[in-house]
Amino acid sequence: MKDLFLAFVHVFAMMAPWLVFGFLMAGIIAVWIPRSWVNRMMGGTSGIGGILRAVAIGVPLPVCSCGVLPIAAGLRKHGAGKGPTAALLVSTPQTGIDSILATYALMGPVFAVARPVAAALTGIIGGMVVSAVGGEDAEAVAVEDSTATSRGIKAIFWQAYRRLLGSVAKPLAIGLAISALVTVLVPDNFFTDAFHGNDWIAMPVMALVGFPMYVCSTASIPIAASLIAKGVSPGAAFVFLMVGPAMNAMSLTTVSALVGRKAAIAYLVTILVGAILCGVVINLIPGAASTTTMATSACHKLSVVHWASAALLAVMMVYNLVRPLSMGHRHR
Repeated sequence: MKDLFLAFVHVFAMMAPWLVFGFLMAGIIAVWIPRSWVNRMMGGTSGIGGILRAVAIGVPLPVCSCGVLPIAAGLRKHGAGKGPTAALLVSTPQTGIDSILATYALMGPVFAVARPVAAALTGIIGGMVVSAVGGEDAEAVAVEDSTATSRGIKAIFWQAYRRLLGSVAKPLAIGLAISALVTVLVPDNFFTDAFHGNDWIAMPVMALVGFPMYVCSTASIPIAASLIAKGVSPGAAFVFLMVGPAMNAMSLTTVSALVGRKAAIAYLVTILVGAILCGVVINLIPGAASTTTMATSACHKLSVVHWASAALLAVMMVYNLVRPLSMGHRHR
């Protein structure tokens, strides 16, 4: 139980700054961006155009899988369609300006180019699949009748940490518990010892083990580089690079709340299958394993900012769970 609790606290503190920042960005979006603009850019009637725009926005953003959740929740409640919302959720956490540069430094140009390309392709396909499976409706627009009349700091904080955090606090807590269980139960040497040399087993297992774990796009780079250095194929390592940042237990429970259960399953399958197919392609590219240096991941070193953010987020989550916001209540 002690190990489980420590794992829970560690994962929570590791992602807390991103969540606090993500909800703040979502609050700014909710208060300052007109719903008409959201409907025009990412609305349910925008079809492939909305999906493409969501991917174009998501790929360069340096936001992890937990940080993008509040942003997507805010856009969804603000009128974004299911397809564009899913496209943003798939493409954003896989890569970003910072992780592209870090990938080039540690793993060479092939991986540096392949990551944003794979993020864009799976984002587009994922958005189209979710749109087809989940359907588009006006539910997202109907949930929130109007943007807060006040556009000050107080309105932003209320939208961010009361309405939006309150809407996902429960699935966030459930996902955190699952992530902690995986962290404790999966051995540290799993990736280096298991399925060595057998890609047809290693790739799907990498995907299935990687998706419930929390690892940001930058933190996944030295892990993948060490896998290659110890004999794992570039393709299998690339599967982890895609699935680890793009999917975790917390995001799956939250995505289900945003776009529906069937659409969430389609979203998950798109990421898993897309990652394996991209891994197969990577193995066909000469020089893909051009890893020359190794680095220690700074993403797992928890600073004062992490702990302060975790304390703040914990208080806000508990408050929202104890005092849930009614659907009809609006900020004045």
